[in-house]
Amino acid sequence: MPRYDFVCQTNKTKKFTLNIQLSDYKPEIECPCGLEYCTAIRLFGSFSVQSGLTASEKKYGTTSTRKDMAEFVKDQREVRKTTYAPDTRESKSNELWTGKEGLDGITTLAVQRKD
Repeated sequence: MPRYDFVCQTNKTKKFTLNIQLSDYKPEIECPCGLEYCTAIRLFGSFSVQSGLTASEKKYGTTSTRKDMAEFVKDQREVRKTTYAPDTRESKSNELWTGKEGLDGITTLAVQRKD
């Protein structure tokens, strides 16, 4: 038998979990709190995904390591934008750097942080 959570309309802090047959289910029921003319409505719980991949990420071959690396690269872009002086190319750019910048002899990395 399914379990449903309900909340009292009069006193929102009172919550009830009831086992109700599927054929007897109603989104609004007479409240079990016992007050006259009081109703309880169905309470829908929420949940969140803390980690893992979505179906589309799995479909396109994303791994958790790749996803973590993408987040790291995006985070480093924000660090770079705040590290370089506001009038430099590096702070204005939205490009994602992979970590080998400065080794090519063209791009220079920040030697000192701005104050």
